[in-house]
Amino acid sequence: MNLDRREFLNAVGTASLIGGISEPGKPRAVPLNPSALGFNLIPTADELAGQWMSFGNIHTLPALASTRGACQVGPDMLSIEALTFPPYCQGGSTGRLTIDGQPVNAAEFRWFPHQIQRRAVSWLGGIECKSTVRISSRGRIILFRLAIRNPSPRTHEISLDCPLQGMIRRVEDGWAWFIPRPENASDFEASAMDGGSMIQINDRLSDALTVFAFCGRKPDAILIKAHDGSAHWKMRLSPHGSLNIEMLLCVGNRHEPVAHIARRTAANFDTAFEACRTDWQDLFTAAFEPGNKIFSGHLPILDTPDPAIRRIYYSSVASLLVMMRGCFNTAHQAYVTGSPQCAASLMYFWDTFTWAGVHAMLDPVNMKNMLRRWLQLNIHNCYAQDMITGKGVGPWYSFNDYSVFSQFLTYIKTTGDTAFLNEVIGGRSVIDQLEQMATWWKRLVRPGSSMANYGSAWNLLECVPTYTHIVASLNAANVWMMRQMADLRGVLRENARAETLRSQADRLSREVLTLYVGGKGYWYSLHPGNIKIPVRHCIDFFTVARCMEKDLQPVIRTEMADFVHKQLLTQHWMRALSLQDVAAPESNRPDHGPMGAYDAWPPFTMDGLCRLGHFELAADFLRRTEGVTREGPLGQSHELLTTTYDSPVRKARRGGQMYNCSCSGAFAEVIIRTFFGADFDWQGNLSIFQPATDRTITGTLRNVPEHGKLKNIVSGPHGLSKT
Repeated sequence: MNLDRREFLNAVGTASLIGGISEPGKPRAVPLNPSALGFNLIPTADELAGQWMSFGNIHTLPALASTRGACQVGPDMLSIEALTFPPYCQGGSTGRLTIDGQPVNAAEFRWFPHQIQRRAVSWLGGIECKSTVRISSRGRIILFRLAIRNPSPRTHEISLDCPLQGMIRRVEDGWAWFIPRPENASDFEASAMDGGSMIQINDRLSDALTVFAFCGRKPDAILIKAHDGSAHWKMRLSPHGSLNIEMLLCVGNRHEPVAHIARRTAANFDTAFEACRTDWQDLFTAAFEPGNKIFSGHLPILDTPDPAIRRIYYSSVASLLVMMRGCFNTAHQAYVTGSPQCAASLMYFWDTFTWAGVHAMLDPVNMKNMLRRWLQLNIHNCYAQDMITGKGVGPWYSFNDYSVFSQFLTYIKTTGDTAFLNEVIGGRSVIDQLEQMATWWKRLVRPGSSMANYGSAWNLLECVPTYTHIVASLNAANVWMMRQMADLRGVLRENARAETLRSQADRLSREVLTLYVGGKGYWYSLHPGNIKIPVRHCIDFFTVARCMEKDLQPVIRTEMADFVHKQLLTQHWMRALSLQDVAAPESNRPDHGPMGAYDAWPPFTMDGLCRLGHFELAADFLRRTEGVTREGPLGQSHELLTTTYDSPVRKARRGGQMYNCSCSGAFAEVIIRTFFGADFDWQGNLSIFQPATDRTITGTLRNVPEHGKLKNIVSGPHGLSKT
């Protein structure tokens, strides 16, 4: 097909968007039998739960999220910290549980998508404690249930105390990577309410209001200090007897009926507690349901007898949905990059890029509106958008053009919404702005060079001091972007422009190949003075494999795969940087260094291996990463505990790593787009990536959307087929 520009845009522009929806994005129900769609294949919250983890084996304590916000549990049985209900944020923690004056620290933790459980034994009498904390999507509410059991054959009289601090402030501006959390308890004022069944804490520096309400067994006494309060119970536990204590935290401002909401929720605690589970399950199930009422699209259902791949796929989606928020004025729904410790209101261009194909299928209208917002920012002056204010945040990041350009192309191809290319945003058409992104690199070429120079480590991998200036990854990305633009200009019969772009891309590709370290499988960075320094990092591997796949000679492809297999992959995870790299001792951060990897790096590496022809190695690596989902959701990074191949792996906190991160969607991305090959052409037609190649994966990807219809992709020993 070779249409002119107008014919092309009119033919496929608005006729059919993904999942049978069209602008402005209201879902159109698909009249299919749910059982035929495979909803029995969708796991429950209990199936996706992590396993019990001892305190000594956890590097970062579990976090919990809803569509309103997120928090992290503390080391004892009832406290929470790092709470964010944007624009509300917490400083400090809520307090610590004591029995007979002794702290009761949690010995074990278990994450579920809708709750976190902690359990411990009070050594004074061997009292067993188990707490459950849930977060509501129906309000800014945290619910706590503490179960206390006496396992002994004798009666115990115990005294239980719980100090409750509410350092929560409303902050409308200034959110960035670091959240402007309150620090001084003296800025808050506490008081008792409702005859001792509630504690209210006011913030003197904003209109924020925090209320603690007690349900069922009320405290025997409440003690109010100037800035906080504490609840006290005296209990008689009969032999083998048990009892529960239930309470909640409710956040709002003085113009809202916060006390009334807390009082009403406390009176219906069991209903509110159960709603946390059912609301999460409804959200998760809707993500796979064509015509659902929550998302503007849906994701395919994975039907496979392979338990490891099944768990990774659905855990990846669950981990991504942890990042969905419906609390911002700038967007009906947003998928924030991080939580709860940092970046809880930001959407980073890069992290969102890591799951672009999932975004385009699940929520295409949301994705389109996001891309519109980003074109109204100057992406060369920031690296993220703050969803509270809508402003750009942070300095320029070198991957911005590549990540934003890629998301535009993924959205347009997946949905077939090529009319978007003609939309004028900020005074220029989308297609012209895409070409500007594809050629922005020319402004970074320094005299005497023909490749872009990306400057210091802070613009690139931050912690790898040798990965600076001219690097293979981004120059390969520039090759790919220009070729994509050439293809698009060619389809629009702008042949002269297409040929210019293609010729420039070919010349740049030859330059990038001069950075290859012959016989080694990795790449040089080129420093001023024509100094070449080899860098054994995964980012060059998978970016060059994706962007210059056809430029690589067979021997280079083999050497690149061998390097990754021998120096980066481990039994359960991978290293971002080889231990043999000269900069390894100075680059020891869990996401980019030799002792772990950012959670998008393993699936990106799998994609690179597949593109170089190593599907079996990639699929084996995919299965081996399943163990990380047993701790909890995927997040910003996972850390290797030793330098050995069989090193244990844990979610990382060292180096400021976040418990939750939207890059967790990259695992679902690689399963859909690479292992099951769901690719799309410029007209939005579903094509299959390398269909004749056996993935060594058996299964069916059901309900892949194509122009409002549902397709299946079947994987077997002879490759992939579309039905």
